[in-house]
Amino acid sequence: MTTTGEECASARGGPWWWARRRSAVFDSGLAVVSAAECALEGYPFAQDAGVPVAAGMLFGLLAGSVLLVRRKWPIAVVLVSIAITPAQMGFLMGIVGLYTLAASELPRRIIGSLAAMQLVGTLIVTFVRVRQDMVRGDLDLGDWFIPFAAITTSLGLTAPPLLLGLYVGARRRLMESLRERADSLERELQLLAERAEERAEWARGEERTRIAREMHDVVAHRVSLMVVHAAALQAVARKDPEKAVRNAALVGDMGRQALTELREMLGVLRSGDGVGERSASVPLAAVEVAAAAAASRAVEEGEGPCLSEL
Repeated sequence: MTTTGEECASARGGPWWWARRRSAVFDSGLAVVSAAECALEGYPFAQDAGVPVAAGMLFGLLAGSVLLVRRKWPIAVVLVSIAITPAQMGFLMGIVGLYTLAASELPRRIIGSLAAMQLVGTLIVTFVRVRQDMVRGDLDLGDWFIPFAAITTSLGLTAPPLLLGLYVGARRRLMESLRERADSLERELQLLAERAEERAEWARGEERTRIAREMHDVVAHRVSLMVVHAAALQAVARKDPEKAVRNAALVGDMGRQALTELREMLGVLRSGDGVGERSASVPLAAVEVAAAAAASRAVEEGEGPCLSEL
């Protein structure tokens, strides 16, 4: 990040240290205006200092162009504006530079120190200039006007850009903080959604495993019962043919019922829907009780269980 808190993202189209092209164009325009202002103000400065006019204007042109690097080196811009304050030039550069400095990520002690230096420099220069004008007779006011004009001018050129820069910098940092919090919250929500999906998938897998286990138990019990009753059918076939026919029909019904339940369970496992509802309807306990009762009767009677009693 730059000293102004802006990201240097050349991928967005900005050259050098600018994040956007329009920022580069805007700073270039400010630098041109500031250079022209300082060059014009260099003319009376050269006359008062007794130096060539061309040298004074060239000095102002170079000093005003420093505003081009305000986003990269705001401290340098403010120091240059403080340095040329006695020459009564660089007012635009001082205002814009102080605003950029206040909006930057620099420590507050540095911002306060440079702002105080610019305030004192503007105060002294304005005090001397107004005093000279009153001595020459350009201004015919009381002595109270000199400190009043100096304090008012220095505060007017220093306080507004400083306060505005502090406000813009605080707002920018707040927006960045909110943006980071929003991104963090979005990542957390996405992670929670992924975990919820994983847990749901794990629960579905566990439920399918449980249903498959119960399906195996149900089919195994029914097949076991069919084997037991088939053996009993062989025992009673010679003694009671009619009863054997009825028992054979019951064995067939039991086999068809086992196949029906097997198809239903396989359909539930394939679709993944209604697993809990289907598992609740499996008559596993009833089958176990019936099997136990039939086996006990077969042992007591010595000829196998009777299917008509189940």
